[in-house]
Amino acid sequence: GQVRVLYLHENESLGPAMARYYASKLWGGETYFAQTDSHLEFYKDWDELYTNELKATKAYPKSVLSSYPPGFNEENGGILEKATNGARLCTCEFSSSDVEAKIIRINTGVGYHGEEERPTQIPFIAAGFFFASAEFLVDVPFDPYMPWCFMGEEIMLSMRAWTSGWTIYAPRKNWIAHQYRPGRMGLPKFWGSVGRLFGKPGPGFSNQLQLKMIKRVKYLVGYKDCCTREKLKEEGSELVLQEVDHYGFGNVRTPEEYLEWAQIDVDNKKCRRIEWCNTGSLE
Repeated sequence: GQVRVLYLHENESLGPAMARYYASKLWGGETYFAQTDSHLEFYKDWDELYTNELKATKAYPKSVLSSYPPGFNEENGGILEKATNGARLCTCEFSSSDVEAKIIRINTGVGYHGEEERPTQIPFIAAGFFFASAEFLVDVPFDPYMPWCFMGEEIMLSMRAWTSGWTIYAPRKNWIAHQYRPGRMGLPKFWGSVGRLFGKPGPGFSNQLQLKMIKRVKYLVGYKDCCTREKLKEEGSELVLQEVDHYGFGNVRTPEEYLEWAQIDVDNKKCRRIEWCNTGSLE
């Protein structure tokens, strides 16, 4: 058949970052690779449309399309009736949540108006949707050393891809939509699985695990205040750096160049306005 599936028991799932690693191992030599969240609706011929959009980028074939899909409430059998203008991932912030420990979170900026001739560049890859040539999996293999980690994967993936020579673009149209399923729907949460696995119900223990694992992301991004190799070794957390060089940056561009290009000041925990992204001036 055309579908390959890896089934895991809930207790073996180890979180979304690990799920993406497992899913990437199902690649069987196909030309393109798409990563999405679940609970989606698809516009007719969505795969062909995204393939053509990828080919419309100036950096093709070393291009990545990425966005946060728009949301929907009422289910329609998985069918998206109308395509909408895309939005560019042009903003970020250092989270103020204790659970997320000042990790960089990305978000949308100025969207497309509908008359643009080709896709324009953005600095970020969203974990919820990206589309690229499958060579991406060879150049930027998913990191299997981020169990129980819910935050931080997007900035790390963005930096790893960009330094490996991939250029990131926002698609001009949304041909998929996502049901974001807010907490008021009362559905199970990821941290519930962690609690059942370790016999410690509630989000508290899951948060503790994430705070440890997120130090791997911070080491790569360059949080000198907490997460240099020396500081992690002193506190006994050096284990989070397992094979970090293999799952680290490429050698086409430097991480320092990325941070300057994306207007991110890690030392002062500030994200500045990315003018070129919001104006769509980089093709």
